Amino acid sequence: MPTVLQYGRGARRLLGCLAVAGVVLGVGSLDAEAQRRRGNNKAPPITFVEVKVERLNERIAAVGTSRARQQVTLTTRIAGVILGVQFEGGAKVAADQALVQLLSEPEAIAVETAEAQRAQAADAVARYNRLSEGTVSRVAKAEAETALKVADAALRRARQDLERMTIRAPFAGIMGLSNLQTGDYVAVGTPIATIDDRSTLIIEFTVPEAVASSVKKGLPVRANLIARSGQVFNGTVQALGTRIDPDSRTLTVRAEIPNRDLTLIPGSTFSVSVRLPGEEAPQVPSLAIQWDRAGAYVWRLTGDKVERVSIAILARNSDRVLVDGGLKVGDKVVHEGGSSLRPGQTVKPQS
Repeated sequence: MPTVLQYGRGARRLLGCLAVAGVVLGVGSLDAEAQRRRGNNKAPPITFVEVKVERLNERIAAVGTSRARQQVTLTTRIAGVILGVQFEGGAKVAADQALVQLLSEPEAIAVETAEAQRAQAADAVARYNRLSEGTVSRVAKAEAETALKVADAALRRARQDLERMTIRAPFAGIMGLSNLQTGDYVAVGTPIATIDDRSTLIIEFTVPEAVASSVKKGLPVRANLIARSGQVFNGTVQALGTRIDPDSRTLTVRAEIPNRDLTLIPGSTFSVSVRLPGEEAPQVPSLAIQWDRAGAYVWRLTGDKVERVSIAILARNSDRVLVDGGLKVGDKVVHEGGSSLRPGQTVKPQS
């Protein structure tokens, strides 16, 4: 019996020690959990950034049709029979290159006759010049000189008539298709073929009246070929219309797109965008903007306190936002940590 009681007292002492240890451990766990919660509820650091100014650029979009920088339909200035067609459709030609030759035998004969008459008149003047003043009268000499001038004019006219029998390229370009063949008769004004100078394309489009005054000659233009989406071609504004269309309330604009490799074809449709230089506006990071029922706002630092400044968002550019509000260059606004602030609260910026 004594032995049993002794073991009973030892067990009670052991249980008591374990209970005390459990209380101590429990208190320690509660303290650690409270500290963890207090750490989680700690207010985030407040950082500031200075307000900068950036130009607000507005981009307008339109659709336009292209044409070659120079494009004409060649016609005949004189009737005749085709002796030869010296070009192929789609081929490049040089300026003043012969394209179509008409039968020109009568015109060639007229040139020979005019050259002979001019030579005869020139010989007469030369003979009179070699004679002394008393041998030939002034009247005869004046008549000879007049005859030479008439012969010169007749020769120039004959040569021009002969030149008209050859149709030449007015500028370097690419020839269009033609159905003319050797032996065809063409009347005055008969279309021969088209010729396009495609080294530069002209795109015509319209812009709304509201932004017409902002479009200037020389502004950069981005053109996207609708049939080949993804390809962007850069150009410039080349000319502006002089009047607002009263029906559509738009202004016509012409842009130039370089086409050095001649891959772009006149008549293609482009989507065009022009970036218009706008006014300057305050710029803040996107994280600085807060929202509530009244709209967007930022916290501005005044002394060591913050004040609310209402803003309107004008444009976004990646992580930067252009705003309209009572901000100016150099103002410090809260960048991070502004979600828990209130007006007039004293803050200590974090470095």
